[in-house]
Amino acid sequence: MKLSADTEAVVAYLQAYTNNSLRKPGDLGVILELAAQHGAAEFANEIIFAGASLWRVYRIWRRLAPGQEGYRSVQESFAESVAALRQLLERLLPWAPEEVCQRFQEVYLLMTQGAVRNLVDLAHDLFWLKQLQNDARHGRLPPQP
Repeated sequence: MKLSADTEAVVAYLQAYTNNSLRKPGDLGVILELAAQHGAAEFANEIIFAGASLWRVYRIWRRLAPGQEGYRSVQESFAESVAALRQLLERLLPWAPEEVCQRFQEVYLLMTQGAVRNLVDLAHDLFWLKQLQNDARHGRLPPQP
């Protein structure tokens, strides 16, 4: 899917902001582009928030050992966060071209460990986009590269 110059600029700025650590920049761009094309800024923010939440829960979960206090609760929160992000991506797909739908279905929406890992990678990027939004809101942005 062809991204607009504005979307490409946002992804490039975020890539610089994260010191080139984005894991799924192309798919992040697709999400932002589809939302922009449909005037769905609030929906995009829902996806960004859900992804950031998933990443935060994942970071906590991976530090806990099975059986450790709170492990089961965090594991349940992780599963709920995965389901929430999947549902939002499913709501986005009717706006996407067929090849994007098929790819997102295979990469993010299958019930496999690989798809969950891909969702976590996307959540990582959404987390950084949320951080960028927060920094912009509070006037803490670094100068543009």
